[in-house]
Amino acid sequence: MVDRPRGLTADERLAALRRDRARLRRERMVRELSGPIWRRMVNIVPVLFRLQGVPMVRILRTEPARIIEALRHDAVFAVDTAMRLAHGGAGFLAGGDVQVYLTSAEPLERLARASLIDAAPCADATLVRPWPGPPRLFACVVSTLPPSRITPGGHHVVTAERLQRELIGAVGARADLFALLERAEQPRDSAAS
Repeated sequence: MVDRPRGLTADERLAALRRDRARLRRERMVRELSGPIWRRMVNIVPVLFRLQGVPMVRILRTEPARIIEALRHDAVFAVDTAMRLAHGGAGFLAGGDVQVYLTSAEPLERLARASLIDAAPCADATLVRPWPGPPRLFACVVSTLPPSRITPGGHHVVTAERLQRELIGAVGARADLFALLERAEQPRDSAAS
């Protein structure tokens, strides 16, 4: 006889219903507590970093600061790296990866020849990973670099508006991280006025 999957019992269906309702209550509460932040966030069109060009992922052989310094004149830094460079080390991801936009693969080849990164592509191309792993360089090779601004340290990073779009594209609708980014950008916006 063929084993047919048994249907859920009434208790199992009731437990699933309660679990789903609790999740919906939590999500609704987050939206309500976020208030105007949530409304601003959902009006932003996300940018998916890896889909902006040709993604190239390499494992770092040295600390991220050396990679950032080596790419200072070739790259526009993006996602978490842009946040850290623009706001004195405060980022929103825990992985320690470096994300950049490049116009060619030549800087990657130069870093590989200097043994700063692996020459071989990394199989793990997940931008935001919940598991531990070695720090990586995420390079997105594009025909034209995105709009950027220069940090006090002299690094080119994506604009504040682009960084908001990349954040939502990377982690989704996370009001807590979006509020962190808005607070970090606040002094810069008021000082420019």
